[in-house]
Amino acid sequence: MTDERGHLRAVARGSAATLAGAVLSTVAGFGLVLVVTRSVPPDAAGRFFAASAVFLVALAAAGLGTDTGLARFVLRDDRPDAVRALVRIAAVPVLLTACGLALALAVWWPDTRGLVWALPLAAGSDLCLAALRAHARFRDTVLVDRIVRPGMQIVLVVGVIAAGIPAGIAAAWAAGYVVSALLALRSLRRLLGRRPRSGTAAATEAVGAREYWTFTWPRAVARIAQVGVQRLDIVLVAVLLSPGEAALYTVATRFVVFGQLANQAVSSVVQPRFTLILAGPADTAPALVTRVFGVSTCWSMLLAWPVYLAVAAAPMAYLGWFGASYTTGEAATVALVMAAGMLVAVASGPVDTLLLMIGRSGRSLVNTLVALALDLVLCLVLVPRIGIAGAAVAWVVAVVVRCVLAIVQLRADIGLAPAMGELLLAAALPVACIGVPVALLAVVVGLSPLGWLLACAGSGIGYGVVVWRLRIRLSVDVFTAGLRSRRRMAVAA
Repeated sequence: MTDERGHLRAVARGSAATLAGAVLSTVAGFGLVLVVTRSVPPDAAGRFFAASAVFLVALAAAGLGTDTGLARFVLRDDRPDAVRALVRIAAVPVLLTACGLALALAVWWPDTRGLVWALPLAAGSDLCLAALRAHARFRDTVLVDRIVRPGMQIVLVVGVIAAGIPAGIAAAWAAGYVVSALLALRSLRRLLGRRPRSGTAAATEAVGAREYWTFTWPRAVARIAQVGVQRLDIVLVAVLLSPGEAALYTVATRFVVFGQLANQAVSSVVQPRFTLILAGPADTAPALVTRVFGVSTCWSMLLAWPVYLAVAAAPMAYLGWFGASYTTGEAATVALVMAAGMLVAVASGPVDTLLLMIGRSGRSLVNTLVALALDLVLCLVLVPRIGIAGAAVAWVVAVVVRCVLAIVQLRADIGLAPAMGELLLAAALPVACIGVPVALLAVVVGLSPLGWLLACAGSGIGYGVVVWRLRIRLSVDVFTAGLRSRRRMAVAA
């Protein structure tokens, strides 16, 4: 029980930090979409959204799965010399790939020329931050990638729009990666310049390039496919329909990131935590992994489900924030479909993370490739027939299939079966406290965009009170205990 609470408190401390940064990043990203959609025509907005989606897919490709590779090997031997060697093994292929992709995109996709110059800088930034996260240092990622970079991007984009240079939006957005690359490199150099921590792992045989890439390459392909599932639908809508339809689709699906941030915050923290648990006593590891998995999934649902239920309850009110051009029945259908899919995805928990940490990177790869293939095929079939709603259906099918495959595999491999009582309670509370009240208000009195936001805020207060009263059953008391210990550690430092 002591080990269980210790691991959960560590997850809580890291999750709270990454969640706080993710909230700020998501708000900045949402604000960026608002600024762009309200400042330029839908066609220009769609071209920018499609180009930035291509950039992010290329960034995932350039990363070559190094975040997972570093997370797996750094904790085995975190001496500065050993970590430097690992970073060198990863850095050269990553940077060369980023440069090659930037050149290829500049030649073959003219709309990306304003931003692909920043691709090597973005890849270098991600690599440095991955090495820092592998040391369980999440503060640097929060500061650099969740606060400074998105903050700089929205400031620069607003600046070029205010200056009457809408054609400079892409370059201004890309310029944020210059700052993040410099800060990330500085943080990693400072960390590796310190002496090894007391009690660090004993020196082991150095990890060679062959061992590192044998583990990492399947994750590289899986990461590309994963980001492809997340982003290529925007690109396909732009190609199969029009940039204007891509802008409409982007707006209708933008809320997804608000819920994803909670899931990502927890997943990024449990990744090294699963590694530590699995490296412990074999007789207790499966039960402890299952408990940490179940509780962290419960936390993700409590944080993310309210967002999706609020949008599903009044999609037209949500779309009203972006202007009359984006308030359509087709966009509302997309929002409803995406919300339903994300409810399932969040409830499945960090299944892919756990698959990777038990050494099943090959299965993770297959699952993600299946999802990508489904998404692409269904988009090609459905989008020309039913428009942007087809892209939403394709995306949801792909995500749900991937989650189901991972759950089945984890049950077979480690007998994963988290307690259902907490999960059902975590699902029921946001439905009763957020979804139902907001939907009733939307039907009875109608909701403007501002009214919808106020209704969500009012329901959210009641929801928070109920969750707090049930904090022990939901293990929220462990979460808050982890936050208190974080504050005590900060004071002591």
